[in-house]
Amino acid sequence: MTIYLVGIKGTGMAHLAVLLKAMGHEVSGCDSGERFVTDSTLEAHALVVDHGFDADLLTASADLVIHSSAYGASVPIIAEAKRRGIEVLDYPAFVARLTGEQESWAVVGTHGKTTTASVATHLLSQATGGRFPFYALYGSREQALDAVPYWGNQVALFEGCEYQDHFLSYRLRGILITTIDWDHPDYFPDLEAVFSSFVTLAMGLERRGILIYNSDDALVRRLISVVAARRADLTLIGYGLSADGLFKIVKRGAGRYAFAGLGDLLFTLVVDEPSLVGDHLGALVLASAMLLDQDPPKLYLDDSALVTDEVLSTVVAHLGRHLATFAGAVGRLEVMGEEGGVIYLDDYAHHPREIVVLLGEVSRRWPGRETVVLFSPHTASRTRALFDEFVASLRPIDHLVIQATYASARQDGGDEDPSLALYERLSLLMGARVCYAKTDDEAIAAACARLHEGALCITMGAGNNRDLGERIARMRRRWM
Repeated sequence: MTIYLVGIKGTGMAHLAVLLKAMGHEVSGCDSGERFVTDSTLEAHALVVDHGFDADLLTASADLVIHSSAYGASVPIIAEAKRRGIEVLDYPAFVARLTGEQESWAVVGTHGKTTTASVATHLLSQATGGRFPFYALYGSREQALDAVPYWGNQVALFEGCEYQDHFLSYRLRGILITTIDWDHPDYFPDLEAVFSSFVTLAMGLERRGILIYNSDDALVRRLISVVAARRADLTLIGYGLSADGLFKIVKRGAGRYAFAGLGDLLFTLVVDEPSLVGDHLGALVLASAMLLDQDPPKLYLDDSALVTDEVLSTVVAHLGRHLATFAGAVGRLEVMGEEGGVIYLDDYAHHPREIVVLLGEVSRRWPGRETVVLFSPHTASRTRALFDEFVASLRPIDHLVIQATYASARQDGGDEDPSLALYERLSLLMGARVCYAKTDDEAIAAACARLHEGALCITMGAGNNRDLGERIARMRRRWM
């Protein structure tokens, strides 16, 4: 099949393009000429990207057009596809179709989805030597450019997005829920609306489905109490530092963890911040469940069977030894390089809770290092709705450069940029430690003026500021 992707540079779309090519399809697409983090991935897999969205870019051989949710029917190339009678689906609709084509699992939650899905993919591929016939689709991918997440199509692992209730159209054997928090305020009016969406998802699992959940999240625990009362057929498996039973996480030392119910099994992690520890060990529980659920043997993870069946410890131990070799996901506390005594990092954190987690892990991994953070807020509606939370999460940063809010395809910006209001509030609390940069050039200059040997330079947020670290290093090189 010949497939054309409109908005191919989006993180989910780029990953989908790589995956579809691995499946044997002819794949190409289009997007803006602006360079994004995904450009190198698309180039590495020889995927052709046209610039712009003109109707004449659509190839005559296209059988299917998949478009990012950021682009609607008025975009010329999409309108042309419909005029020709070519099937057109948006990204969520195509993912929903994929979930019905094999046994499907999903990682869902307001935070930690990409990390958890990425770790689970790493464990399943490494521990089985690529013999487990599954593929994965999530918002980022492991840093190795040859790590195409496709080893067969009997089982699939997806990152499920709650935005606009997209994940409610999925057909799923099992899910892992990381966290429930208020986000996407342009769609969800409040936290209860988000919670209701997750309840609907859980209630829609197939009969005798499997629900793995993070016991450390209060709203996730509340969801489990609701689901347990209505779906006695589901297998519910909790994990976390506060979990009861088998998968209670116990810390045994720096970077060393165990499950209380699995004896002396120890796991070495590359992270040590509690929320990230939960993501990595939750991924281990998920990967184990996906293997044990296969036929043969057909184990549905009944709690009593799990406690007594030695095969569980064997599988968890075999998978768990690969936790220490996880290289990280692109844009998730990614080390971009080190030069002139400065370490350059990039992280996708764009919600106050994610910022807190990021700063916690940074302080554990690089204790005592001064931080210079360039933060690109996204979206405008999120910045306004969680304004006080953003102020509290950003205030501890040593030196903060607030950039203009990244332009959102959701058109929720309004007349005034909320990042300026964020700067004004933080300047009352941080003084000269915070500044506002309207352009990338201003942000680079401000960061260079604040950096010194031994510091950390972090580009942060869901905006397109990832390449600023390299430009800052280049400018510092000229100054030194």
